Amino acid sequence: MPPKASNHTTEEYVTMAQVRELLDQQKDFYRTLLEQQKKSFKTCVQIIVDSSNRRTDDLSKQVYDLQVSLEMTQKDFDDFKISCKPWSKNCMETRTDLDTICKSMISISDKTEYLEGQSRRQNVVVNGIKGSGNEKVSESEEKVRKLQLDHLKIELDWAHRTGKPMALSEKPRPIVVRFLRLKDKLAVLDKAKNLKGSGIFINKVFP
Repeated sequence: MPPKASNHTTEEYVTMAQVRELLDQQKDFYRTLLEQQKKSFKTCVQIIVDSSNRRTDDLSKQVYDLQVSLEMTQKDFDDFKISCKPWSKNCMETRTDLDTICKSMISISDKTEYLEGQSRRQNVVVNGIKGSGNEKVSESEEKVRKLQLDHLKIELDWAHRTGKPMALSEKPRPIVVRFLRLKDKLAVLDKAKNLKGSGIFINKVFP
């Protein structure tokens, strides 16, 4: 009785030579890919190095120019002191005026810091609210309103995220919130303890 015929055709079998050929092709493909990546990496590194070198050269030139300028200024100042000796009284008056100007500048700086603090006194920062990389301001505001604080009847002036957009797997960016009234901010800070355990934190914004 003749042997039973096989159901497989010869086309379903792959020879070792074909396997080796396929492996060689894959090896060549990945070798070429690695070489391309290596060249790209070298090019990128070279660009960074060249850029750093240019910046270093520019900085060195700026430092040199500044040094020359300072030397010239020092010389001019020395000449000025010599020329002012006969008029020492006028020099003293000028110094007094300069002191007054410096005090005025310090006062202006203090007032500026105060005004900045006042502009932030109705702000809070909210951490822990998840969001998308291209989240709109209106979306940020809505997420703040949904923090189980609706019963407070607070009114937001605006709310927006700060910092660069990050991947969803990373820590969400904080949201800076400004209220229309200071009492709204204080009420929210007082109720923030109710969010304990939610991973969401509400804090003051310091100058």
